[in-house]
Amino acid sequence: MKESEIIRTLFGTTPPPEDDCYFLAPNRLVTTDSLSEGTHFLHEWSEAPVLARKLVEVNVSDIIASGGRPKECFLNLGLSPLSQKKEWVRSFSKELRKSLDQYEMKLAGGDTFSATKTQLALTVVGTVEKPWLRSGGKPGDYLYVTGSLGQSQLGFLSLKKKTKDKKFTKAIERHLSPNSRYATSLLLHKFKIHACMDITDGLIQDGERLAMASRGRLKIQMESLPFDPLSLETLGFDLCLGSGEELELLFLSPEILPTKLAGVPVTMVGRLEKGKPGVQFLKNGKTYLPKSRGFLHFSEEE
Repeated sequence: MKESEIIRTLFGTTPPPEDDCYFLAPNRLVTTDSLSEGTHFLHEWSEAPVLARKLVEVNVSDIIASGGRPKECFLNLGLSPLSQKKEWVRSFSKELRKSLDQYEMKLAGGDTFSATKTQLALTVVGTVEKPWLRSGGKPGDYLYVTGSLGQSQLGFLSLKKKTKDKKFTKAIERHLSPNSRYATSLLLHKFKIHACMDITDGLIQDGERLAMASRGRLKIQMESLPFDPLSLETLGFDLCLGSGEELELLFLSPEILPTKLAGVPVTMVGRLEKGKPGVQFLKNGKTYLPKSRGFLHFSEEE
């Protein structure tokens, strides 16, 4: 089954949610995200502190992409024979507390259990005045993306190939330990943001989710996309478009925004128009069709 079909089956006749966070009126957001050994990481690549940071960052990214601030969290920890070792647990716990303190978050509870492979899951509760929902986009809105695209995929492939070339070090770090755009999100509140999400499955898939939720057609100019130069040179357009776990913000606004916020580039890459919901990539004025969509959890979706 496709991932979308699995989700629809779980919800039955109730429409599945369109956002990564659930809005609890009047001012609460709830999200959860997981890191599973063999799917999201390998112990040979990621030591305990790296996993602790990444677990916090991917969840914080969901909260800020909905316009909120993280407050409390609950940790589910499935420990394998390797991660049950005292040194691993102590190292993970020390970095987890440090990461939570960075955002003034409180660890409020959770669950621990024995597992054949390490399973990490965090549920985060945040506060929000008015959530940025993916469905809030309006025709005429400008599409923006923060930072750059492609490094996470380059880092993953560099790890997979066990390359020793130091020019890929930054990309490897980006893949193993991405950072949320927390500081940038705080400044975005000064502007009108109609819809927002973070890029975790690549621009192709996440752009489609944003377009479908806002019921419009996203026209994206390839020439405007902020590809990381080394990633584009090494991988080409399609792999950069499908690069996941970037944690960059993808959002719609009716305003012209500064080109940098909190030191992070903010690039206008397209516009939301009326039409059949979806994404249209344009290169040299012509429609560009990527040959791949990025990582898919379930092969039946390919």
